[in-house]
Amino acid sequence: MKILYIFFLFFSIGLFSNLLFAKSDLPGKDLFYNSKGKYGSCNHCHVGGSSAGRWNFETMSIDPDEGRKIPILKGIGKRKNQEQIERSIQLMKKLFDFKLTDEQISQLAEYLGSL
Repeated sequence: MKILYIFFLFFSIGLFSNLLFAKSDLPGKDLFYNSKGKYGSCNHCHVGGSSAGRWNFETMSIDPDEGRKIPILKGIGKRKNQEQIERSIQLMKKLFDFKLTDEQISQLAEYLGSL
């Protein structure tokens, strides 16, 4: 009986750790939420693909009243093609010091196009 409990415990720990630490099927999604620039991840400003408000370039922070409107990314794949999205990511990479390879930029653009 004790062996059965131990087996169940190890099985449960293995199952939950796989669920908690599993990688997404979309590597671009992981990049969107986890790659960090000077001021955080893409998700910091584009919360879940929507917008956090406005970006103030003077204070370099999100500001509800002042600054440039942060664009909503949902539906961007209908408005722009893959190459255009990649060029936008290249610009954000330079502005906010993201460390992304060309392959990662392509993966991120593919994910954004699916929003």
